[in-house]
Amino acid sequence: MNHTEKLTEYINTLREAGIDYSQGLPEELFLYVSSVTPIPNVDLLITNEKKQLLLSWRDDPYFGKGWHIPGGCIRFGETMYERIQKTALEEIGAEVIVNGGPIAVKDVICKGRTGLKNPNERGHQLAILYDCNVQGNYKICNGDKKENDPGYLKWFDRIPEDILSVHEVYKEILNHWERTREENEKLE
Repeated sequence: MNHTEKLTEYINTLREAGIDYSQGLPEELFLYVSSVTPIPNVDLLITNEKKQLLLSWRDDPYFGKGWHIPGGCIRFGETMYERIQKTALEEIGAEVIVNGGPIAVKDVICKGRTGLKNPNERGHQLAILYDCNVQGNYKICNGDKKENDPGYLKWFDRIPEDILSVHEVYKEILNHWERTREENEKLE
């Protein structure tokens, strides 16, 4: 059997599996696809009425340990706005107010990673950053999670030193947020 015939067989097997692509790909398939093509995702720069920044603790083999900007991969047939709200509900437990269109679109390319079956898994994202706010009555609910547990949420007045390196692409925007916040504090 040649490559084209094998590929056709694999595609037919996937079709017959009845995968609901609107729910995302099964993990093994997603990891393979993410190693051969960029994956579009939305990132949410979420602030509150005090202009604090909401970050989540992350600890995984793809991006390491550290604070990260909540985000999610866009599923087939889903708009960016739909993914923003689904990500907000999944990661912070509430919808967000989106302040206009994207404030940044960046390539995030991770090279030279070790410890993965395939070092290219989740190796290239097209990251689309949105400025978002939470409703005034929003309260973090971490349940039983401790500060270094994945998904733990925390408000920040400054950019933490242990923010994930993949967010380096947003350095200018994060620095601007921090400077603006400091200037506003001086005025109060």
